[in-house]
Amino acid sequence: MTTTVTVAGASGLVGSNIIREALERGYKVNGTMRDAQDTEKTKWLMALPGAAERLKLFSADARDSNSFGPALEGADAIFIACFPPIYFASDGTPARELDRERGYQEIVAPVRDGCLNVLEATKRAGVKHVMLCSSTSSTNPPEGVAVKTETNAISDAEFQMAEKKFTSAEKIVMETAARDFCVRHNMRLAIFLPTMMLGQVILPQHIREHQGFLARPILEGKANHERVPKGSMSLAHVGDVAKLFLNAYETGAAGRFFAVYDSLPWRELYSELAKHIPASVLPAPFEGDPEEPTRFDFTRRDSLGVEMRDSETTIAEVSEWLKSRPFG
Repeated sequence: MTTTVTVAGASGLVGSNIIREALERGYKVNGTMRDAQDTEKTKWLMALPGAAERLKLFSADARDSNSFGPALEGADAIFIACFPPIYFASDGTPARELDRERGYQEIVAPVRDGCLNVLEATKRAGVKHVMLCSSTSSTNPPEGVAVKTETNAISDAEFQMAEKKFTSAEKIVMETAARDFCVRHNMRLAIFLPTMMLGQVILPQHIREHQGFLARPILEGKANHERVPKGSMSLAHVGDVAKLFLNAYETGAAGRFFAVYDSLPWRELYSELAKHIPASVLPAPFEGDPEEPTRFDFTRRDSLGVEMRDSETTIAEVSEWLKSRPFG
């Protein structure tokens, strides 16, 4: 009998790639999205190999726990990837300009409450395995650490909110709420911590939303930056991130896992991109000394058995894919 898994956030960058990976491994998949009748999104998902036979899409909204019931029926696990960062309040005010009360109520609380609503539905359905997508924004403690591990790099939500970093605070608050819920109800929880994810996306809007570092220079002939940033960026191939989710589920793993290949200076990233675009498109070099990139201990990530593609491979692969104008 083929195992069924549920993916909450089927039309998102991570969720759609989890669906692709799960279908490739032979699973039946129930995917949720806000509007499963939106053919501009569903047509791309249903075109995936195996989707016609083994993918069902359901409408569900994280504000309504009961809406997830049909998609969880008969499932063995849920992959929760339906909480992208919230950068603006309901009236369009940037999160960083909000006061403490509004920042918490409009940026942080909706993600926490939405996640708990999904988990309540999961508990009612008797599903015991939860794979949750968070972010490395939850791995920034007030006092920095020389080498980040999943256990020493834990953000302090109150400190982040005092710094008006509500979009970052939402992730550690969500993680904490999910962990406490799963402990209370004897549910296995694995949490994944990605940052910038590049890859051959499934929905065309993901190029605009997530591939800017590569897509804008290649498709528009303009760099994302006027000058190369002095800092660094953590990145991974989104296909490898999806593999981490599936491997963790299949091996019974629990806890937090970095979902990045490494943190690399922007100078190195643009140096790799320069192999694929004209020099005239590149931003001006930075002035002064670069900042040190974040250092990670990837012992836990590597225990999941996924061979992560390096940045050179990822940038080359995705650059050539973008040049092919995959969506016309």
